[in-house]
Amino acid sequence: MELFVGALILFPEGPRTVVGISPIGYTTRDIAGTMTEVPWVDVAPARAVVSGHVDAVAESLVAVLSGLSDAALQESLDRQEIVLTLKTGFARGHRSLARKGEPFPAFDPANGASDTKKCATMAKVLEQEAQQDRRRQRELEGGKASARSRVGAVSQRQLLNWLADYDRDINGGLLALVDKRRVRRHTMFASLDPEVRRVAQELVSHPDGTWSVRSVDELFRRTLLSLKAEGLDAMEVPEATLRAYLSHLKKAAGATTRSHTTKKLRGVLALSAYPALRPGQVVAIDVTRADTFCVDPWTGQAVSVEIITAIDVCTRVVLALRVVPRSANAVEAGLILYDVLRPFSQAVEPDRVHDWRWAGVPETVGAIDDAIVEAERLSGRPLLGEHAIPGLLPDAIRADKGSIFTGGYFRQVCASLGIHLLLSRGKKPTDNSFVERWHETLQRCLQQLAGHKGRNVSQRGSDAGTIVRDKKGRATFKGDGPGLTPRELELRLREFITTDYHRTRHGGITVVDRAIEDRSPAVGMTPLELFDALLLAVGRIHVLQRPDLLYDLLPTLWLTIRHDGVEYKDLTFDSADLDDFRNVPKGFFRDGDRAAPFLYDPRDLSRLWFRHPHTGAAVEIPWRRAFQLLAPMTDVVLEAATKTVRRRGGTNQGINKAALQREILTTVNDIASIDRLRADPDLVDWKPNKVTAAHLRASRSQFDHDEAAAAASASPTRRTRTVTSTASTRRRADSTGPAPAAGDLTFDPTQTAWPDLESQEGQ
Repeated sequence: MELFVGALILFPEGPRTVVGISPIGYTTRDIAGTMTEVPWVDVAPARAVVSGHVDAVAESLVAVLSGLSDAALQESLDRQEIVLTLKTGFARGHRSLARKGEPFPAFDPANGASDTKKCATMAKVLEQEAQQDRRRQRELEGGKASARSRVGAVSQRQLLNWLADYDRDINGGLLALVDKRRVRRHTMFASLDPEVRRVAQELVSHPDGTWSVRSVDELFRRTLLSLKAEGLDAMEVPEATLRAYLSHLKKAAGATTRSHTTKKLRGVLALSAYPALRPGQVVAIDVTRADTFCVDPWTGQAVSVEIITAIDVCTRVVLALRVVPRSANAVEAGLILYDVLRPFSQAVEPDRVHDWRWAGVPETVGAIDDAIVEAERLSGRPLLGEHAIPGLLPDAIRADKGSIFTGGYFRQVCASLGIHLLLSRGKKPTDNSFVERWHETLQRCLQQLAGHKGRNVSQRGSDAGTIVRDKKGRATFKGDGPGLTPRELELRLREFITTDYHRTRHGGITVVDRAIEDRSPAVGMTPLELFDALLLAVGRIHVLQRPDLLYDLLPTLWLTIRHDGVEYKDLTFDSADLDDFRNVPKGFFRDGDRAAPFLYDPRDLSRLWFRHPHTGAAVEIPWRRAFQLLAPMTDVVLEAATKTVRRRGGTNQGINKAALQREILTTVNDIASIDRLRADPDLVDWKPNKVTAAHLRASRSQFDHDEAAAAASASPTRRTRTVTSTASTRRRADSTGPAPAAGDLTFDPTQTAWPDLESQEGQ
């Protein structure tokens, strides 16, 4: 509020009126007529203006007055009016603020009456006021205590004490008139002996999530036993007070073991959010279970999948998103970084929304000074057209302590890219709060889809996940709509990101402007707008785009190249590209042996990749029997097949290498056969959900490598950096042909056809 000449200010010493205002402060007059200069910084706006009694409150009174109830504040102000009337003859302390009839003769200082006589007169006046208070009389007649907000009858001695306390140099004025019973703090069970409180605190504060919840009766019993064990059993313990104290401690600790753990970890909580100042400084990654059932495109059953997301902490831009089988593995966590490094674009047409496509690097939009203007301009941009999803090389990755992030592969990928890995503390999901909040935003999209199952079983309907067939034979969730395959769910989520989330003003992104007092949505920014605005300040933060970038992130094997190829997991891989390296000397690739580095994709172990030392190209080294595969051969499938062969005795020393590989081939085609599971879904050696996960991972692997091959074929630098892909050998003969362009490449796992031997004839 603004002060003015004549305004009343309440200071600890009493009320003062403003008699002058200057640029550096204001001049006040106290009840004795003394003029005082007060700087502007010594006064604060009043927290409550009570019937015109106070126009402003000095800073030193704020702490006390703000802690009083309205009744206590009214009582204190009434006492001050009484004291000021006794001292000056005016209830507000100043002649300029005199009320009608003031000063009354009995209290006029000009009459020279003593304080004792004035206090005696005031005591009679207060007694008459109390008798005329109808509410007080009704309460007394009903046997109720009178309201403490009224002063009531006060003795002459009490009034003299008020006058003396009001004139104290320290804590005088209004502070001396506040009823101390109104500001008395709780004594925290002072009647309990300190030793009793100590023992009770040790018992109740011990639960950290490992102890089961115990009742107050049990805690009371254990407290008495602990006192007896320490030789304090002679002490008289008030039972009711101790039980109340234990209830107080138990309530503070929490009612569940989860709250016990939370309270135990509260000591390491951060007091402020991480100050991410630029794009790419910290990228948060996390995996969550999709709250929507998907339809398995191979078995037609409802399956659960997981969503792995990478989000830039500074700008809240979603840099990458993948839908992966349950549960995500380390390679899929590493490949989300592959998507983070690459910029994408999504084309939205009137009748179709395309998938994210590997695109060029988007240009900057402008400086942060023009961010609001640019946000207003872009807020009306058309929905149809190209939408950019930026890529960058992050400085640090924030992730939890899941095994997929703490394993050697993910750490190696981060180290090779110069990325710091920031792991959240155990049981502290708030350390990665930004991506956890993103999972809440995903609900806006997931709840619109058929097959939504809720966040937990308490929100799940009885028909959730029940699939029926409509008239066209499509898999439809009962009582809902047509189900989405995992790939279709990924497309829908990516469409939601580009057309909804990135275009919506974010509540956590605002432009700091002290001239704007409210957080109006009009000054908010979308994630992409902030990213583009900050890009000019930080410069280019993307990694150099290469068609074979994928192969920089694949795990590495060191295998010896022999005359018949290389051997890995009892499988032989060979290609003509290895001819020049079959007889290299020791130390050619690394010191001590003749082993060479090979790259492998655990999602498809039917082939390896070898970086040619002369050209730098990643060439494919297929398994010799890969063309006979009828099922995907992931690392999990191959391991299960190897165990099955071992149980049959097929890995003994008497069997030759070719026969062993035939056994593995037959077993892979057997246990990973969808037709076999359809014929006998009760097979115990392999679970249908593992087969579905294998098909999804193998299909995604084929798409990633085909995308790299398509980018290499379109790259002008393919003569030095090429990817030789024989993925066409994995398709049927009628689908062979030149590699598609990068923009025309589509990924549909249901169209993946695993060839038989006849389809390879003539190739």
